[in-house]
Amino acid sequence: METVVEVFRLVAVGLIAGLFSSYLATRDHRYRKWWELRVEAYQELIHSLSDLVYYFDKHYDAEIENRDMPDELEKKLHAYWDEGFTKVRRAADAGSFLFSENVNSALIEFKRAEKERHATFFEAVDSQLGAAHQCLKIAVKESKADLQIKKPWF
Repeated sequence: METVVEVFRLVAVGLIAGLFSSYLATRDHRYRKWWELRVEAYQELIHSLSDLVYYFDKHYDAEIENRDMPDELEKKLHAYWDEGFTKVRRAADAGSFLFSENVNSALIEFKRAEKERHATFFEAVDSQLGAAHQCLKIAVKESKADLQIKKPWF
């Protein structure tokens, strides 16, 4: 009889230890996958915003200096615009799911600035350059805080 009770105790301890370690491993795995997803989203957003800032900056410089850009550079910049704006628009649509509230607000402001009507091309580029630069600055700052690895409580 004592042997049966002892075996039952060992089975119960093994079962409880196995379930607890399984719970901890699953929780850690979910946290890591969620963190990796958010890192990838922030990384793509920052790269895209950086490309858009470059695009607007080159156009801004050309407008300030009152010069035309070479066709080759214009095509390269247009590719930056096409790819970057699409990714930023998608990120803005996913907003609160992946990003902090501040980044989400900055993305909404960036989209709003893109829709504004301006009297000249220079005003439009100036407005969008400022909005893209501000959004990039906020995304970088918030990503540092948002993606910090939290230490486990034990």
